[in-house]
Amino acid sequence: MARNPLAELIWQGRLQLGDEPGVFQDAQYTGLASELPITAYRIDPNITSEHTFRLVLETENLETYTGYPGHKIEVHIYQPDPANPFHFLEQVLVTDYFLGSDNNRKEVLVDVAADAGPFRLSVRLRCDTSVGPGFYDDFVWIRLSLLSPGPDFYASLGFPN
Repeated sequence: MARNPLAELIWQGRLQLGDEPGVFQDAQYTGLASELPITAYRIDPNITSEHTFRLVLETENLETYTGYPGHKIEVHIYQPDPANPFHFLEQVLVTDYFLGSDNNRKEVLVDVAADAGPFRLSVRLRCDTSVGPGFYDDFVWIRLSLLSPGPDFYASLGFPN
């Protein structure tokens, strides 16, 4: 499938998820889950009319069994705790599932409301563990991108100070 030229690359690499280390010799084995911290920004923090963007996860060899939920995707946001200075609260913004029928590419809609940002987020991808151990799918997460509806958002890997 062709990549969207408007998608901004946040991260690219080879992370193997699953229960059989070494299936993909050229990928770093991460176990049953992997989570990437990202920071999303508005191009202009004074313009908060657009609330959404898409995170695009791309994989290789991702498969799921019919009748099972699929590999879980969660997007978390980290925000200051108003009751406890210098502490942050983690909140799930999005939960979705990556299926074999997604053909190794899944777009997840993220709504950040009318906040100015920056938005400290994490994207977690976890193997479907509703099947029996030993039957977990082994696949490689290869790319994470941000797709903005216009020139409204961009992102970078990590949480800069």
